Amino acid sequence: MSNISNTPTTKPLTPAEREFSEKAIAYAEFMQKNRIYGFRLPNEAERAVEAATGEKLFYPPNPKQAQILAGWFDPTKKVFTLTGGNKLGKTTLGTIIGESVLFGKTLWDDKRIPFPHRHPRKIRYVGQGWESHVKTVVIPALKFWWPKNRPLETKKNNQGVEAFWKDLATGSTIEIMSTSQNTDVFEGWDGDLVIYDEPPPRDLRVACARGLVVRKGRELFTATLIKEAWIHREVMKARLDDGRPDTSILNVMGTIYDNRGYGITQEGIDQFSKTLKPKEREARLEGKPDYLSNLVYEVFDRDKHLKKPFPIPLNWIVDFSIDFHPSKPWAVVALATAPNGFKYVCKEFKLRGGPKFVGEEIERYVRTNSIRVGKATIDPLAKGDGNADEEARTVYDKLSDVLSSFGITLEVASKDKSNGIQMVNDLLWTENEMPGLFFFEDCVETIQQVEGLMYDPETLKDTALKIDDDYTECLYRLALLDTVWFPEKAFNVNTQPSMML
Repeated sequence: MSNISNTPTTKPLTPAEREFSEKAIAYAEFMQKNRIYGFRLPNEAERAVEAATGEKLFYPPNPKQAQILAGWFDPTKKVFTLTGGNKLGKTTLGTIIGESVLFGKTLWDDKRIPFPHRHPRKIRYVGQGWESHVKTVVIPALKFWWPKNRPLETKKNNQGVEAFWKDLATGSTIEIMSTSQNTDVFEGWDGDLVIYDEPPPRDLRVACARGLVVRKGRELFTATLIKEAWIHREVMKARLDDGRPDTSILNVMGTIYDNRGYGITQEGIDQFSKTLKPKEREARLEGKPDYLSNLVYEVFDRDKHLKKPFPIPLNWIVDFSIDFHPSKPWAVVALATAPNGFKYVCKEFKLRGGPKFVGEEIERYVRTNSIRVGKATIDPLAKGDGNADEEARTVYDKLSDVLSSFGITLEVASKDKSNGIQMVNDLLWTENEMPGLFFFEDCVETIQQVEGLMYDPETLKDTALKIDDDYTECLYRLALLDTVWFPEKAFNVNTQPSMML
């Protein structure tokens, strides 16, 4: 246990030194049996104990772990994500928080953890496969940090895993589960906290989250996001209905290098790196999710591209793109072009109704906001419903009649998707190293689809996946119009024919 000795070959200890050594040994033995008390920086005396005994007794949180811990004491935060490279300390943090919530406080500084429900608390800890992950990663971590001075009762499941932990001091419990279990098993539960060690499938998360409603519980995701892209879209990028960021979510992203000096070394990182391919290094070292490399609009950034809505100036040109669907709501996007060439997605419509209703809604927006209309285009599919009967009037014909009665000409949109996507990307980040395309914050559907649109990896990035792309279809067609602002022609009385009296 200790390097301290008093053999005949060493100088005899003074009474003060002997007292220190005995206390140091006792303190070190306590800390090694109750490691969670050492999840902090040691003071000067404690450093002396570490030096004297040669034992590692303190495991302070790295900067990314510290960010989550700081946010944990904010009662307005309900969902936490610590994502990034391997060996960032994600499982350690999940274990530390899970056990601390169970105890009702952080043992290393005796700080009470506020929670709507007091005791006993119920926690779910969700890992991956029983053998490959839960038994080899989750359980050892829980045992490593569990304080031996705290009475514990565990029960094994059919897989021989200690899947049920009960803190006998409080009666609080941790239920350990695996993503290999059927989703139905996760239903019918009420609890205070769900910890996901590595990404869960979406339906499993929904089942668990339902059980947090009664107790106003929390979720903690600690994961290297290689797959399960929905976490990025629906959790990390979650927004309120009005498009504003959901401030109840705290996201912290890090790399493997953030844990350097807190349990891993550069030498170890370098050795691990040698086993990885370039794309794997991005995910496992830098923490960049593999699926993000398939994003169509990778340069989109809410901090750079979102603007608060403002009245469109009267001289700006506004184009409309309409995505027609026979069996679901129509999508309409309006794009304004300013005199300086900047473009703004200023309005989106989600409309249920026929061509007459859609046309009138567009005109109502134009009249109400005194919009200067440029062009209006519609999906070529709108002309397809008249092929069987030459006498039949198509959706295009009906909508064109409505819009033309208001002075708006309707055209068929281009199908050049690849060039359209490229033009949107060129606008999102121009050659001048700045955005040229912005989005009003209330265009929620368009923003979400721009963030989530991905290329199909099976087609080698030839096409974008046809999933939730109604508004992005409109967007690339608007980009293809390549509208250039020009001044409206002023009415000049001197150019009009003179009237003869």
